[in-house]
Amino acid sequence: MCGIAGILRYNGIQRYKDEIIKMTKALSHRGPDDQGIYETQNIAIGHTRLAIIDLKTGKQPMSNENQSIWISYNGELYNFNELKIELIKKGHIFKSQSDTEVIIHSYEEWGRECVLKFRGMFAFAIADFNKNKLFMARDHFGIKPLLYRLGKEYFAFASEHRALLNVYDEVPSINLEAIDLYLRYQYVPTPYSIYNNILKLPPAHFMEIDFNGTIYGPIKYWDINFSESKNKIKEKEWIEYGEEVIKDSVKAHLVSDVPFGVFLSGGIDSTLVATFMSKILGKNIKAFTIGFDDESISEISFAKVVAEKNGINLYTEIVDDLSLEMLPQLVLHYGEPFGDCSTVPTWYVSRLARQNVPMVLSGDGGDEGFAGYQSYISWMILDHFKQAKRMLKALHLISAYKSFVRGIFSYFNNKKKYDYNIWQKQGMICTNEEIRRRMWKNDYVYILNTQWKYFEEASKYAQKFNRLSYAQYLDYHSFLSSDILTKVDIASMFHGLEVRTPLIDLKVAELFTQIPESLKIRYDNKNGWQGKYLLKKILLKYYGSKFVYRKKQGFAPPRKRFFYENGLARKILKEKLLDSNSAWRHYFEEKTIRMLLDTHNENKDNSGILWVLLILFIWLDLYESKKII
Repeated sequence: MCGIAGILRYNGIQRYKDEIIKMTKALSHRGPDDQGIYETQNIAIGHTRLAIIDLKTGKQPMSNENQSIWISYNGELYNFNELKIELIKKGHIFKSQSDTEVIIHSYEEWGRECVLKFRGMFAFAIADFNKNKLFMARDHFGIKPLLYRLGKEYFAFASEHRALLNVYDEVPSINLEAIDLYLRYQYVPTPYSIYNNILKLPPAHFMEIDFNGTIYGPIKYWDINFSESKNKIKEKEWIEYGEEVIKDSVKAHLVSDVPFGVFLSGGIDSTLVATFMSKILGKNIKAFTIGFDDESISEISFAKVVAEKNGINLYTEIVDDLSLEMLPQLVLHYGEPFGDCSTVPTWYVSRLARQNVPMVLSGDGGDEGFAGYQSYISWMILDHFKQAKRMLKALHLISAYKSFVRGIFSYFNNKKKYDYNIWQKQGMICTNEEIRRRMWKNDYVYILNTQWKYFEEASKYAQKFNRLSYAQYLDYHSFLSSDILTKVDIASMFHGLEVRTPLIDLKVAELFTQIPESLKIRYDNKNGWQGKYLLKKILLKYYGSKFVYRKKQGFAPPRKRFFYENGLARKILKEKLLDSNSAWRHYFEEKTIRMLLDTHNENKDNSGILWVLLILFIWLDLYESKKII
């Protein structure tokens, strides 16, 4: 895994010789093994390398034979050996064993359609001196980040915000609409960033930029398509096929020239990955997990079960209130406000892993692909049917209840239109409009009208799917890429750790977009409503039902407790509220913030909003004090 950066200046010359050096240096944590720079005419590209494959000859930026094409690339292609064989047959000559060179020759052979050939995670920029243009692309799911900055005289790109802030220009102004979107969702959604003139290239998109400054795109090259298989396949056959596909993906993600391990929370997804990893390798696997001093939310005991059963060496660490002392440093590295509190354990488990290996596999993506979140079940049933459910059960009309449930599923799956506002309230909204209206000062209330057009377009496209697939499609175009994958990338690359995601893979996507809805969400009298039905059935071959059908816990710290009277998060937030010079005062009403803090207790949980505000306030102070670079 690596960091990439570059700048194209339209005036025909690079005026600032140390500009690309500073941009690249800002990404040194992403690539601690090596750094490289290529400059010519009005183009400069930089690269920081975390060496995983082809340790000796994989140095970047890399060029083709005649140096007419140069690349800076972050990622891993899992089918690069197959592509290499195909390209050799077409006459291409290779000088290295790296997947980087495969991308170069793929671009030479297929042009911008080369991205359709790739299976893996990637973000890259190619300087093509044959056509005098820059070509940039991001992987199908958004596993790897790619941002760009638009200036009057330049176009710049990078893996992270901080590199783009080292462009020789004024620090860009804050995008206030992005702040409201952040308060709404707990992250700044793609394609926005916290800055005006800095944008995120969406997943499965590419761009072309002529050397004279003409920009084409972003252009979408692929989309996920939910279409249940019409073949009459039995459940047992689906389970066998599902196991085969996931095991194959795990195997494909194990290609490496360095030692590696696995994140093992003890949940369904990471357990599957770790179990198949042990079946494939069979020896000396290292697994890493984070627990909490509150045992009611800690899954270390389950991770230990998996480790003992498979002969895995398990490394653990406990996160407590004092772990929040690194918050300013963490906020700085995310580059913009990012309010998912599971960044904290993700940061610590990445640090723990990097002390032992440079690369790990993770179970991310299982919830989105196989419908593991409670929000999917709630979306399918809807809250206002709960009363009818209780009434029917109270009258012991079990058969009527089952018929009623089937009717609900049939009714909603036959509806042609889904309201994305209802889905957002069901599974996405962190801070509702009423609270945000009370938070913003009067001069900024107009910002509440901001619409996330990328999300609206996704909702319009997904109307053709059934109800569950509609919700999954929206999550793939919002929560997965803008939250989950961003969280993991920044927290892991902070420590120079590569994380691979076998459940977020093209082959696995072909599986979960075809399996019947009944293999994702199912109700039974013994276990109640269950998401990830297929994955749990696969796991039952290796573990008992008590392990498989336990309550889902997630990977979040005891956030609610952090804001109790003696909690460290409460202390930090109160310090911000008492600071008359803190930057948040420019935008927000103090009385609303204090109300949220004062009413937070064991019976009322405001910790989600309070956490989002705490991160935002830390970031605003870093921005105003010019400590963000």
